[in-house]
This record gives sequence, C-alpha cells and structure tokens, in this order.
Amino acid sequence: VALLGVLVPLVMGTALAWGAARSGMIESGGFLEDVFIGTILTATSVSITVETLKEMGKLKTHSGNAILGAAIIDDILGIIALTIVTSMADSSVSLGMVLLKIVGFFAFALIAGVAFYYGYKKWEELTNRPLHRHAIMVFVFCLLLSYCAEVFFGVADITGAFVAGLVVSKTQRTQWLASKFDTISYMLLSPLFFASIGI
Repeated sequence: VALLGVLVPLVMGTALAWGAARSGMIESGGFLEDVFIGTILTATSVSITVETLKEMGKLKTHSGNAILGAAIIDDILGIIALTIVTSMADSSVSLGMVLLKIVGFFAFALIAGVAFYYGYKKWEELTNRPLHRHAIMVFVFCLLLSYCAEVFFGVADITGAFVAGLVVSKTQRTQWLASKFDTISYMLLSPLFFASIGI
C-alpha cells in the first residue's frame, strides 16, 4: 500500500507534467523537472491523516492502523525519492547520508524504546507516585522522540511520536494512558495543530 502510495503519484505526476510541458501549458526545463513535480505529489501529511481517522473514530481499527502505517512508510519513501531527484540536480546532496540518517533514526528509536520500556516498567514497580505522573513521563518521551526524529535525523516528527506510541502500547497501563492522551489531544494538541495549518 505504501509503495503504491509513492509510485502512483510519482508516475502520474511526472506524466502529467511532461504532457503539460509538451503542450505548452507550463514551462519545463527538462524531464528532471517533470520528475520533481511528480515527486512533490508523493508527499503525505501523516498528521492530517491521524486527526481525520481520530475524528471518524477509526484510528484504533485494523483499517486505521494499516492506513497510518502505510502513511508513515510513504513519508519515508517520499523523503528518499525527493533526495534521489535532488541529488541528480545538485551534487552536494548525498543520498547515502539521507539513507544513513533514516536507518540511524530507527536504530536510535529501537534503543530508546527498549530503554524507556524497561526503565518505565522498573519505575512503575518501585514507585507509588500518582498516576498522572505516568502520563507526564510518557508525554515527555513522546515529545523527545519526535524532536530527535525531526531535528537530528530529518524524519517527520510524527514518525517519532508513532514509534513512542508503539513502545507505550506494550506497557501495562496502556488503556489508562490512552484515555488521558485523548483528553490532551482534543483539548490542546488538535486545536493547536489545525490552527497552525490555518484550518
């Protein structure tokens, strides 16, 4: 699904740009620019996908998980495709470095996820802190992983949040934490997100 989500808009966008350039509807500097237009159309807004599925009540269904997983893979493949096209026009852009950063992020996320899971599990066993402290801990972990994904590895920040969610879903307090995050999302995060994109 994710592969088709990249290939279909890439091929059709390139063909459309090529046809429009040949008919004189747009100006084009060559086939590489046509491919670049097709590559732009592969971009997927994972954030909007998540919010739409949540509003429809489909985020936690099998279909919702499939769509979200495909959208995140689509986002990564889109970055790779854009880097390949850009590297063809600009020799200073290194495809190998981008691929290395993506692999590095998932390696980092794996280590951070395992460390957080066992650390959180140990902390949960030893402490008698109120439950709201658990939600704060998980929220901070989510923000940190999102920040690292965007700033240090050039991957969409929501990919970091998605990986953090996978880790948290394996803990014993998953349902309670999910209920708290639903409240935070509807009261704070969702309004801020839609306001930031002008909706």
